[in-house]
Amino acid sequence: MESETCIDVLGLGSVTVDLVGTVKTWPGKGVKKMLDGFSVCDGGLIGTALVAAARLGGKAAFAGKLGQSEMARRALEALCKESIDTSFVLYTEDAEPIIAFILTNSIDGQRNIFWTRQNVRYPMPWEFPDKNWFKKTSVLLIDFESGLAGIEAAKIARQHGIPVVVDVERDEPHVAGAMRISSHIVVSEDFASSYTGKANYANMLTALRTDSQQTVIITRGEKGCAGLTDEGVFELPAYKVHVIDTTGCGDTFHGAFALALAQKRSVIEAAKFASAAAALCATKLGGRAGIPTAEHLKQFLRDPAKREPNGYQS
Repeated sequence: MESETCIDVLGLGSVTVDLVGTVKTWPGKGVKKMLDGFSVCDGGLIGTALVAAARLGGKAAFAGKLGQSEMARRALEALCKESIDTSFVLYTEDAEPIIAFILTNSIDGQRNIFWTRQNVRYPMPWEFPDKNWFKKTSVLLIDFESGLAGIEAAKIARQHGIPVVVDVERDEPHVAGAMRISSHIVVSEDFASSYTGKANYANMLTALRTDSQQTVIITRGEKGCAGLTDEGVFELPAYKVHVIDTTGCGDTFHGAFALALAQKRSVIEAAKFASAAAALCATKLGGRAGIPTAEHLKQFLRDPAKREPNGYQS
């Protein structure tokens, strides 16, 4: 990487505005019911991951398309408040973030999510305002929402030796291509199981990997994470915390992991770093509220009462 590198993590993918309501009893069909609580939250796979990278001390940048609607302005302002570079944003008429309506049962935590991709668009790499972005970026982070735009950006990044981390939640068009071109695949165990049809995580790791140089990591919630690199399979237990809300934990893992790679940490050290950040994210309500700062995470990792993950399996 050339000396002019100034972006640790460049993210291309989804940002969302979530309209969240809570009820104690689920309404019947056709029934009007007053919400017990309501809030408007900011999220998205890439949006939340970049917040994690920025709070942990990295230089994060967002590449997207947004218009001038209230929701689009809110999504952009939320990134700016976290000191995320938005100079890669293209201002396109009517372009929107993903909008989600979330109804949560406050008693058992079950929720229904209704969301839309209406007017959601992503910039192709040749549309980026900075044509030399690949000379200034340490790690590219994409998600499955970015589709062909993410794949094309990943191709350019890989041609220039830039690691590409991909986040996938569902099997949709372009998913296989996005995983093939990425150097680091980080997905949940639920996705890995449904996508590969395998029951054992070791088999999932092998099935997801398309070449011997790829790193694959499966996040397993309270069971920690497991990975496969050219050095073999590793398994890390989760850090113990008092869990309040797991929303945003996976996105936080992705952002922290990408930043750790930008800092030239090994895969295992990056996974430890990301696991700890994701654990702290779960200690507060909401997808971004619990994301730690660099100092908070450092203090957490210094605490000898916290379990230290192991390394490669023998």
